[in-house]
Amino acid sequence: MALFKRGKLWWYEFHLNGTRIRESAGVATRPAASQKEVLRKAELLFGKVASTTGKTTPAFSEFAYGEFSVWCANEHKDRLSTYARYMRSIKALAEYFGNRSLADIDAGEVEKYKMHRSSQHRKNARDGRLVTSAAVNRDLAVLRILFSYAMRLKWTASNPVREIKFLREPVLHMRVLTVKEENEYLRSASPILRDVAILILDTGMRPGEVCALRRSDFDLEHRSVHVRAGKTVNARRFIPLTARASATLRERTSRVTSEWLFPCPFDSERPVLEVRKAHDAAVRRSHINPRFRLYDLRHTALSRMAMSGMDLATLKELAGHSQIQMTMRYVHPSPDHKRKAIDVFESFVDPH
Repeated sequence: MALFKRGKLWWYEFHLNGTRIRESAGVATRPAASQKEVLRKAELLFGKVASTTGKTTPAFSEFAYGEFSVWCANEHKDRLSTYARYMRSIKALAEYFGNRSLADIDAGEVEKYKMHRSSQHRKNARDGRLVTSAAVNRDLAVLRILFSYAMRLKWTASNPVREIKFLREPVLHMRVLTVKEENEYLRSASPILRDVAILILDTGMRPGEVCALRRSDFDLEHRSVHVRAGKTVNARRFIPLTARASATLRERTSRVTSEWLFPCPFDSERPVLEVRKAHDAAVRRSHINPRFRLYDLRHTALSRMAMSGMDLATLKELAGHSQIQMTMRYVHPSPDHKRKAIDVFESFVDPH
């Protein structure tokens, strides 16, 4: 689906059953157009506007793509990556539950979905890996939110997901890039990914926070950046910039004409939501560990900050964490760092 502006009004365009639908939303703001688009798609899919006013409980897909999607668009209008994540789960959930009535979906049906989703292969996976436990749990979390919203609207009397035990997620072994690996990765990255990666590595920002930066968030005079799109109060913060990060943003502001510093290639009126495909390609070209994730760049930055001797209180503020325990989870000294620490300790207890 895509939104674009013609004159003062927004238009939407999407494909449905092989047919391209391009219509004026009749509104002057992007969020309102997004809502119109969701409702129009639901209307075409189910023959009526999704905001059902009758007494019949709506089908799952009708409610998910209709009222719930509109609510999500409003609730997360400042966090587009969160909205996109919800919609990915909605797509998987709707493919399974389809036109089943919300009232007919009980804990047993949700448990069947959990097993079904766990047996699916990851989309575009080259090694045939199955959908991760984390992905299944994200779907269940969205489903739980959906039923909670349906309860508020009096469509259902209970939330079946509350009875479901989420899957155990394996402990992720986050990696810290070496300087050599960083250089290889940046050489292999596309221009937009290289800039995103540098900002993550030099500020510790989350990938979504970097992608959501606006021109007005960059303070050239004070060499700092304002993170406005944080998901919590602590995540909304000011971060001083390194010379490299400042130069990267200065170059982007001089070259990019959009309000967004990382605009979507197909619609400059909105930011790019993710650079995961570009990251996967860079990992393959650089021949570093294929399990290295984009988010590990943030882990690398925070670990380096800790190893540089930065106090934890400052690190917590720069990371945008609400609790110091979260900061500690990101701090993993390297073997060399631990070796030096033991050498210092040894010289202290045995100066000879």
